[in-house]
Parts: sequence; structure tokens; C-alpha cells
Amino acid sequence: METSQFIKRDRAATSQRVTDALEQILAEEGLQGVSITALAKRAAVSKVLIYRYFGNIEGLLAYYISQGRMVAHPSSAFLAQFQPAHPRELAPAWSTQALRLFRQYRASRPARAILQATVNTNDTLADAVNKSVDSELSKLVEEVAFIKGDDYQAAAAILVGGLSYLTIQAQLDRPVIGLDLRSEAGWQRIEQAVEVICQAFAQSAIHSPTAHLQLNARPESATQW
Repeated sequence: METSQFIKRDRAATSQRVTDALEQILAEEGLQGVSITALAKRAAVSKVLIYRYFGNIEGLLAYYISQGRMVAHPSSAFLAQFQPAHPRELAPAWSTQALRLFRQYRASRPARAILQATVNTNDTLADAVNKSVDSELSKLVEEVAFIKGDDYQAAAAILVGGLSYLTIQAQLDRPVIGLDLRSEAGWQRIEQAVEVICQAFAQSAIHSPTAHLQLNARPESATQW
């Protein structure tokens, strides 16, 4: 039993070293700098061990993304407080989560490198990355939608897809519709627009005959966050 626990701890520690090395390389060189050789050297582990633990680069990136490095999933306790208690809280809940996610992307060079890689074409590594990121985003949307019966997935795809594109364009130092996405003023305008869009989506859901809002039964006084 003690030997088994030691092996598990050693594997966890090694996996942490490798994913930390991956994050450092992504920050410094982007996805194009990631290789088994570079990772082994940075993490001070053998290439054989990386292959044994993760299979290949695609497997390592999938593991990295699944650990919340790209999309952090809220805890049950947070969701219990975050879930709207009144229909008017639906739009702020959506915009808060969307803006929190993309503020994280804007602040994280590794996250931006992965996000940029998802739009590459004819690239098996980019396809694998995109699949992993989309899986994590789909889980997050499901967790914070707080609605059934309406096509919230399409609404979320528009919002997340648009913000992803804008984040990538900012990374490339390209304006969009005249907005300077490298400036805080430009992103402040984007964030204000996100809040307006979420208000419109929420109003549509609230008045839809097919939508069912999943509201929290807690007292409204507890909804402030």
C-alpha cells in the first residue's frame, strides 16, 4: 500500500513538473515551441516518462487543459451562491462568468497561445487542442447556463466565439471595427457590449414560452457577490 501511494505521489509530482514546463514554453514560445525534447529538458525528466504518462503532445495538452489551466470550473459551493435567485440576475451571472474567463485569457500568455492555436487549419495538434478546449467550455456553459428549454448553447457559441476572435486579434495587435484591442479603453467597450448582449439574451429567455429558468431558492439577500 505504501509503495502504491508513493508511486501515485511521484507520478503526480512529475506530471505537475511537466505541465509547469509546458506552461513556461507556451508563455515564451507559443505552441510551436512545444516538443517532447524541450519539455523533457525543461522539466528534467526523461522523454520516455512523458510518453508513458501522456502518450504524446496531444495527450499532454489535453491533460493540461482538463486541469483547469484554460477553463476553470466553479466549485459546487460557488455555484450555489452564483446561481440566480431572480430572473433579473440571469444576465449579470452570464456576463460575469464570460468576462471573468476572457480576463483570464487576456492576462495569460499560455492561454492566449492555446486559444490562437485553435484556429489553425490542417494541423492535427490544433485540432486536438480545439477539441479539448471546446469540451471544457461546453462543460462550463452547461454549469452556468441556469436555463433549460432554449438554445442557450447557440447564444453561448456566439458570445464565446466572438470574444475568442477578439482575444486572438488583440494578440496579433490587430484592430477590429476600429477598436484598439491592445488598450484598456477598447476592452472596456467590449465588456460593456457583452453586458448588453447578455441582457438581451436573458430577456429573450425570460419571455420565452419554452424556457425554464433554474433559479436558486435562497433568500435574495444572499445573492450579492
